[in-house]
Amino acid sequence: MMRYPTTRQWELFKIYESCPPPIHPSVFCQHWAVSYAELSVLAKTSRSTVEHWFGSGRSHREPAERCCRRLAEIHLIWMSSDRIEPNLIQGWCRLNHSL
Repeated sequence: MMRYPTTRQWELFKIYESCPPPIHPSVFCQHWAVSYAELSVLAKTSRSTVEHWFGSGRSHREPAERCCRRLAEIHLIWMSSDRIEPNLIQGWCRLNHSL
Protein backbone atom coordinates (compact mmCIF):
# COMPACT_ATOMS: atom_id res chain seq x y z
CA MET A 1 0.00 0.00 0.00
CA MET A 2 1.42 3.36 -1.01
CA ARG A 3 1.39 6.07 1.64
CA TYR A 4 1.21 9.79 1.10
CA PRO A 5 3.62 12.07 2.95
CA THR A 6 1.93 14.02 5.70
CA THR A 7 2.35 17.72 6.30
CA ARG A 8 4.58 16.86 9.26
CA GLN A 9 6.77 14.67 7.07
CA TRP A 10 7.17 17.49 4.54
CA GLU A 11 8.05 19.88 7.39
CA LEU A 12 10.73 17.47 8.63
CA PHE A 13 12.11 17.17 5.11
CA LYS A 14 12.35 20.96 4.80
CA ILE A 15 14.36 21.09 8.04
CA TYR A 16 16.58 18.19 6.94
CA GLU A 17 17.11 19.68 3.48
CA SER A 18 19.14 22.58 4.82
CA CYS A 19 20.65 21.06 7.94
CA PRO A 20 23.42 20.45 8.26
CA PRO A 21 24.66 22.75 5.50
CA PRO A 22 27.20 21.17 3.14
CA ILE A 23 30.84 21.26 4.27
CA HIS A 24 33.66 21.59 1.76
CA PRO A 25 36.25 18.81 2.15
CA SER A 26 38.96 21.33 3.07
CA VAL A 27 36.83 22.58 5.97
CA PHE A 28 36.07 19.00 7.04
CA CYS A 29 39.80 18.29 7.09
CA GLN A 30 40.40 21.33 9.31
CA HIS A 31 38.30 19.58 11.94
CA TRP A 32 39.28 15.95 11.38
CA ALA A 33 42.72 14.47 10.71
CA VAL A 34 41.79 12.09 7.91
CA SER A 35 43.84 10.93 4.95
CA TYR A 36 42.73 11.24 1.33
CA ALA A 37 41.97 7.51 1.37
CA GLU A 38 39.77 7.90 4.47
CA LEU A 39 38.10 11.00 3.02
CA SER A 40 37.27 9.06 -0.15
CA VAL A 41 35.57 6.35 1.94
CA LEU A 42 33.63 8.95 3.92
CA ALA A 43 32.53 10.85 0.80
CA LYS A 44 31.83 7.64 -1.18
CA THR A 45 34.12 8.65 -4.01
CA SER A 46 37.50 7.65 -5.38
CA ARG A 47 40.81 8.72 -3.94
CA SER A 48 41.73 10.35 -7.26
CA THR A 49 38.59 12.49 -7.05
CA VAL A 50 39.62 13.61 -3.56
CA GLU A 51 43.08 14.46 -4.90
CA HIS A 52 41.45 16.66 -7.55
CA TRP A 53 39.54 18.53 -4.82
CA PHE A 54 42.83 19.55 -3.27
CA GLY A 55 44.71 19.98 -6.55
CA SER A 56 45.45 23.27 -8.22
CA GLY A 57 45.27 24.56 -11.75
CA ARG A 58 43.75 22.32 -14.39
CA SER A 59 43.64 19.31 -12.09
CA HIS A 60 41.40 21.07 -9.54
CA ARG A 61 37.74 20.04 -9.34
CA GLU A 62 35.07 21.26 -6.98
CA PRO A 63 33.35 18.51 -4.99
CA ALA A 64 29.77 17.57 -5.77
CA GLU A 65 27.18 18.90 -3.34
CA ARG A 66 26.22 15.32 -2.41
CA CYS A 67 29.79 14.72 -1.17
CA CYS A 68 29.82 17.96 0.82
CA ARG A 69 26.42 17.12 2.27
CA ARG A 70 27.61 13.66 3.31
CA LEU A 71 30.70 15.15 4.96
CA ALA A 72 28.45 17.59 6.84
CA GLU A 73 26.32 14.73 8.11
CA ILE A 74 29.39 12.79 9.22
CA HIS A 75 30.79 15.92 10.89
CA LEU A 76 27.51 16.37 12.79
CA ILE A 77 27.50 12.73 13.92
CA TRP A 78 31.14 12.85 14.98
CA MET A 79 30.70 16.18 16.81
CA SER A 80 27.70 14.68 18.64
CA SER A 81 29.22 11.25 19.24
CA ASP A 82 29.08 11.68 23.01
CA ARG A 83 25.30 12.23 22.81
CA ILE A 84 24.27 9.80 20.06
CA GLU A 85 23.74 6.20 21.02
CA PRO A 86 24.83 3.69 18.35
CA ASN A 87 21.45 1.94 18.64
CA LEU A 88 19.74 5.11 17.36
CA ILE A 89 21.69 5.00 14.09
CA GLN A 90 21.31 1.23 13.90
CA GLY A 91 17.55 1.68 14.27
CA TRP A 92 17.48 4.18 11.42
CA CYS A 93 19.46 1.75 9.27
CA ARG A 94 17.14 -1.15 10.07
CA LEU A 95 14.14 1.01 9.26
CA ASN A 96 15.71 2.03 5.93
CA HIS A 97 16.55 -1.59 5.01
CA SER A 98 12.97 -2.65 5.55
CA LEU A 99 11.76 -0.47 2.67
